[in-house]
Amino acid sequence: MRRSIYPVLLVALIGVPALAQGDRELYEVSFPDVRLRTAKEERIESVKVVMRCGRFVAVNSIPDDWSAEVVSPVSEVTTLKMEAGHGTSELWHSSALNGFITVWMAERSCFYISASLLVGYYEVPTEHERRLSFKRRDLILKRVDAKATPNEESKP
Repeated sequence: MRRSIYPVLLVALIGVPALAQGDRELYEVSFPDVRLRTAKEERIESVKVVMRCGRFVAVNSIPDDWSAEVVSPVSEVTTLKMEAGHGTSELWHSSALNGFITVWMAERSCFYISASLLVGYYEVPTEHERRLSFKRRDLILKRVDAKATPNEESKP
């Protein structure tokens, strides 16, 4: 009888920490390489990210002269909006947004993320804009090694 408890203890010692780590899935998010109409000087004007069953845990970079707003979750849907302050701060390349946010996959079964870029160019006197949309499969999610879930480090 005494021998049978060792496998249970081994599973408890190894399995429980592994399960706890599984709850802390953090990912850095990037866009794929986006082909802008450079001959027309098309640039990225704004970014919108919508996520279900996840949280924004970090905005890793905000381009110079851009604003960023995270809208708190409502019915498990949260949104990040970023936009250039004016035309000269618009982005020439999507690579400027590589790893720009870190997200927490709070619940894998219902997690979903999508994003869009508003891009445009000017042909005096007209402004031309188009929205490029990206589903989860289009975005680049790079797993980040995390020791704690969001806000856990700040707990006493």
